[in-house]
Amino acid sequence: MLNGIVSVLVVFIILGVGFFFTKKEIWPDNTNKVFSTTVIKIAAPSLAVVSIENRFTPELLRAAFWNLLIIAGSVIIMHLLARVLGRLLKLPKKKKAVFVTTFTFNNTMFIGLPIISIVFGHDGLPYLFTFYLVSISFFWSLGAWTLCSASELEDKSFSIKKIFSPGLIGVFIGCILAGMSWKLPVILETALSYLGDICVPLSLLVIGSNLSRSLSKGMQKITLDQIIIMLGKFVIHPLIIWGAFTLLGITGFPLKVFILAASLPCHAQTAIMAEYYDLESEYASNLVSLSTLISLVTIPVYAGLLL
Repeated sequence: MLNGIVSVLVVFIILGVGFFFTKKEIWPDNTNKVFSTTVIKIAAPSLAVVSIENRFTPELLRAAFWNLLIIAGSVIIMHLLARVLGRLLKLPKKKKAVFVTTFTFNNTMFIGLPIISIVFGHDGLPYLFTFYLVSISFFWSLGAWTLCSASELEDKSFSIKKIFSPGLIGVFIGCILAGMSWKLPVILETALSYLGDICVPLSLLVIGSNLSRSLSKGMQKITLDQIIIMLGKFVIHPLIIWGAFTLLGITGFPLKVFILAASLPCHAQTAIMAEYYDLESEYASNLVSLSTLISLVTIPVYAGLLL
């Protein structure tokens, strides 16, 4: 329990720096955009390559195939459950699309990466990237299609190219290197390691900054559909992961990482996608902010229990 508390305190300290600098308006207005772009397009792909290359073997990759199938199954279950709940709640078409997407997908990169790295160390990152591989693939395919199909804009089309984000490409490269037992040249691996090292602190600074902006607008009244989404994020998905892996006899360290990854808040890019497709973007932003705030409580709880 102590390790979990210490890990989360480290997270909160770095979050606090981003929160403070934004609150006091010390940073330039485009700081978040610069940090986010750096993480998504440079740091996260670099970290994916070196983490998977150094910590996966061909045997572990073959074992990861079954992990991928189980996680993919859990995402599909969450998606189908969200559609049923959205229909029962009689949500409007646009709001239902946002409800289904936020219920289904987690913030695996911006929050999952620093949390898993600090709580479990670098040994937990390959398993996080296994979860990320499924999450990002489904988000830019099933998630993007769900939002696109509810949009009334004619010029906003879904593209298969959007699935191949820099982070996902980094995961693929790392898997190829590990699967073939290849090693990068020392100079290149060292450079990627340095770039990957900035991923966690920059991600936490962005999250802290976003929390500051969200709190400055004040919290709105929480509705039934929002409560259901929070239960999906922090209770239902972790239970599905735990049940599925336990039934198949997969326990230990990988399962702990997967459970914590499944308990993360709503995918941050849902709000961006909702804005892009003109689908209740304020509703999506509120869900992302609310789930992130609640995760400040749930993450220490899960970290303490799992450790």
